[in-house]
Amino acid sequence: MSSTLRVSLCLMALGLSLINPALAQTQSVSNPPALSEVNDLVAALLSAKSEEEQERLLARNSNLMNSSLLAALRSPANSLARKGDFVRAMRISKLAVRIAERIGDRVALGIALCDFGFIYYRQNRLAEALDRFQKGLVIFEEAGDKGGKAFALSGIGSVNFNQRRWDQALDYFEKSLALSEEVGERRLTAWILGGLGGAQTALGRYDLGLESLQKSCAMSEELNEKEALMVATNNIARLYIDYGRYTDALEYLHKSLKILEEPEYGGNKRQVAIGLMNIAVIYSRQGDADQELEYYRKSLKIFEELDNDKIAIAVLHNSIGFVYRKQGQYEQALEWFHKSLQYLEKVQDKFDLALCLTNIGAVYRLQGRYDQALEYLRKGLLLREEIKDRRGIPDSLNSLGRLYQDQGRYAEMLDVSRRAAKLAEENNAREELWNAQGRIGSAFRALGQPTEARQSFLAAISTIESLRHDVAGGGQQQQSFLENKLSPWLGMIELLVSQKEYVDALTFAEKSKARVLLDTLQAGRASLCQSLTPRERQTEEEQRLRLVALNSQLTGEMRRDKPDQTRVAELKAGVEKARLEYEALETSLYVEHPELKVHRGEASIIKAEELRDLLPDTSTALLEYVVADDQTYLFAITKAIGQAKAQVQVFTIPIKRAELEKQTESFRAQLAGRDLAFRDSARKLYDLLLKPAQGALRGKSGLVIAPDDKLWELPFQALLTQDGRYVIERNAVSYVPSLTVLREMKAKRNRPQAEPAGYSLLALGNPAVGKETIERATLALRDEKLGPLPEAEKEVTALGQLYGGARSKVYIGAEAREDRLKAEATQARVLHFATHGILNNASPMYSHLALAPGDKNEDGLLEAWELMQLDLKADLAVLSACETARGRFGAGEGVIGLTWALFIAGVPSTVVSQWKVESASTLDLMLAFHRRLRTASTPAKSNATKAEALRQAALKVMKNPETGHPFYWAGFVLVGADR
Repeated sequence: MSSTLRVSLCLMALGLSLINPALAQTQSVSNPPALSEVNDLVAALLSAKSEEEQERLLARNSNLMNSSLLAALRSPANSLARKGDFVRAMRISKLAVRIAERIGDRVALGIALCDFGFIYYRQNRLAEALDRFQKGLVIFEEAGDKGGKAFALSGIGSVNFNQRRWDQALDYFEKSLALSEEVGERRLTAWILGGLGGAQTALGRYDLGLESLQKSCAMSEELNEKEALMVATNNIARLYIDYGRYTDALEYLHKSLKILEEPEYGGNKRQVAIGLMNIAVIYSRQGDADQELEYYRKSLKIFEELDNDKIAIAVLHNSIGFVYRKQGQYEQALEWFHKSLQYLEKVQDKFDLALCLTNIGAVYRLQGRYDQALEYLRKGLLLREEIKDRRGIPDSLNSLGRLYQDQGRYAEMLDVSRRAAKLAEENNAREELWNAQGRIGSAFRALGQPTEARQSFLAAISTIESLRHDVAGGGQQQQSFLENKLSPWLGMIELLVSQKEYVDALTFAEKSKARVLLDTLQAGRASLCQSLTPRERQTEEEQRLRLVALNSQLTGEMRRDKPDQTRVAELKAGVEKARLEYEALETSLYVEHPELKVHRGEASIIKAEELRDLLPDTSTALLEYVVADDQTYLFAITKAIGQAKAQVQVFTIPIKRAELEKQTESFRAQLAGRDLAFRDSARKLYDLLLKPAQGALRGKSGLVIAPDDKLWELPFQALLTQDGRYVIERNAVSYVPSLTVLREMKAKRNRPQAEPAGYSLLALGNPAVGKETIERATLALRDEKLGPLPEAEKEVTALGQLYGGARSKVYIGAEAREDRLKAEATQARVLHFATHGILNNASPMYSHLALAPGDKNEDGLLEAWELMQLDLKADLAVLSACETARGRFGAGEGVIGLTWALFIAGVPSTVVSQWKVESASTLDLMLAFHRRLRTASTPAKSNATKAEALRQAALKVMKNPETGHPFYWAGFVLVGADR
């Protein structure tokens, strides 16, 4: 587990139950002293230089020692704690404990102890905090004080949360909530709902967690409980970060930080630092390392000024180190990791110390400094074994396995990987388990044992599949699940290619690609929920949450120092039973709702006998790339007249992933920047990526390409053949995410469906983007500019004339509204958007098109997940004049996010841009493209394809001497079904 993740989980709980001013004293005071006397004594006690001076003051004012004095002391204690002045807050709490003991007020003593506990809690001194909460709970139980019990239980729940005992935390928060609601303690209820929401979220119950946090927000606003509101909004922001809803997350973080601007909260620098850390996480997810680093540094500066949380400082140093490590700046990463190490050694935090040692070892490995890497990795492992870190030990062993793999020490790699797998299985740590199983497979392959290698790769894949079935929530969790888990599939592909089992190798390539796509397409649970009845939806949700809860309990029990084996056996049986029941339920839902196969990513992977059907004729070739660390594989699928099966050939391209990325990015940048010296790069990349298959491609006029990794950013159509001609001069080129997806696209298009009752074209151009829409977009997208697009207005107006006024609808300016698009898009055969497209690689389903807002229920940002909800009959969607903001979002995965959404909505083909295009040439290209499409729709031209229409349009622009550079004609590509 990375240090960044660990902090995020812990900080989600910080402040959920701070010193609670809402809990009233339960005992009345007879003949209460004048308020001024109490206030004067409080002021004197706060000014006292020592406990002895405080005792003298109390002795002189013994008549004032009662619950009124204790109540008066709580306000300044709470204020100081809120501002992060823990030293003075603790002095007051110690004083309150002494007074409560002296006057014999047990309930007041319980309150003072819990106040003290929360001060310890805010300093991350969890053992001392728990001790105070438990002592307070005993007192409240003896006194029968339900409000006090709720207060103490919320504190115990918070400690359990920070110790990652999610199920125990949930139990304490639920008990606490029931009591606070019973006694009508609404302010305390607002706090507890915040803690409950955090625990529910940690257990994967995202919808329930969000509901609890929103209730906490609403109640806190109603009661003007701003501190509870601040914490709840911060935690909602954390949840939205996990969802991938970064704009919404930033809005909530801004709400939280705005509260901190008020005078009474202005001193709470700690909460400001936490907010800044969360903003850093957003920029990390969006791939903006510069902003991520800036916000981590801002947060670190505050924590260093506070100088009361060495662990937070150490973790921030670790987080900054991770940023540099991701950027390949290893010396800077090491500098920050070593700073973290110094802090951790001072505070004796062995857990984080072991993690830091492992991180340092990992960087040394990446630098090739293997001896030093081994030293630090072994230190980290020994420390984890000393503290019995059952979760961390397999991680250390896997890190050693990576080192041995780099060194070619495969026997030792096999040994540590087997140990890691055994411990991970015992701990139910499936993330570490599949890593170990995959590395075992790699070791066996290197040692010349292919049968054992295959078994291990399949075991790793099976483990990942079991994890996949347990993924809870939607959005980012579903989308990104497989992104860092493809190595076992790559291992199988490499193994099968080496054994010349090409069709099976292609099947595993398709399993990895198609599953990633289909998981992303389901984009949370929106599509599923729309298809199910309310009763089915409730049953499915209950079954899923039961599975998640049982698995969490099993994991927690297995990671104890001495797991209860009877309990482990019971939980294992429960998990297996729940999984079988959930799978049976899904099967029954698929029977009742066949459309769920696509929405849930459960479509079967394309079979060998289906490949021939994907090829419309013998003049088309399918090309699928798989990019591995040390080489790239090119699968070429063709068919010949009279052959019953398609022919599958595989070509191994000897280039490392990093070098391929470098060449691809360099070429793309040359074209996007109108660099005239691009031709050498274009020839070199052709020789690298297409020339190996030139025999299979001889006589082919159509290329359907399934790229991989950075190859999504490569405009294959602009590569130069050996005779100096562009690929597009010979071949119509289209792109698909995978061959399985192409099959699904074709199947969707071929299903009988009613013709749209409306019109041929719906076009929206140069929408009047309002100030609110721009502000909302810029929250998540630094320096994003949504300026006017006058050429786009000409473009859609001309298209309206081309298709004819009676058969088209064209909207520009303020009329190009989001609500209008949603209402009318279902009636069009062709959709054309001439507007800004904001692409989000980190969370593709939150990519969006900028439109005019329309009614009050729309914000003007048509997000991909919203597109998915539409029931479209269009055969084609064109996203023209998209400003892709190169460098932050890229044109590969982000663009595909929009085409994926349109596919689910019913559109099998989309034309998108690969870079920031030029308006005048785009106008010419788009008009030429649509004219070709209109001509192709006539009976005599019925075999013409969209890719061919785009090719002819590009050739027309290319022939103009002023627009002959590929920048002008190669930026638009067709993704999806060609016919």
